[in-house]
Amino acid sequence: MAPFPLSLIFGKNKRPRDDIRYRQKPTLKGVMTAFFATQAAIFLLLLAGLSLTGTAVALIASMPVFLVLSPVLVPAGITTTILASCLMAGGTSGVTGLTILMWLYKQFTGKDLPKIPGLNPGGGAAAGGAAPAPAAPAAKPAAKPAAKPAAKPGG
Repeated sequence: MAPFPLSLIFGKNKRPRDDIRYRQKPTLKGVMTAFFATQAAIFLLLLAGLSLTGTAVALIASMPVFLVLSPVLVPAGITTTILASCLMAGGTSGVTGLTILMWLYKQFTGKDLPKIPGLNPGGGAAAGGAAPAPAAPAAKPAAKPAAKPAAKPGG
């Protein structure tokens, strides 16, 4: 089977030429949108090219410095990588340990942890889930507030 309809190549069109898609003329809004979108795309492509060129020039200019300082930079890079990995491992282990302790507390007591005021529990934006929707109020009619006299502006 051809990846595209062969009727487009051989001119056997099944749609009549008076279809609405053939009769519509471009609107001013459509033309202006296409014009400004093209201008924005060209600007962004030029900006990307300039940043790529600047990065390449900076890399070429700084290469002698990297070669001269490589006996210092390579061990410093290795040390930084090891320290960052250890920091991540320590943080992950701490979070895992707290999660296990919370699970144990829930298993042995049969109840959830006490709520901390101001903390959004379970699946907030930081956890990757959507924020929980507020609970719908009960179907009770709202009580009318007691009428208070209006305060006088001068007193």
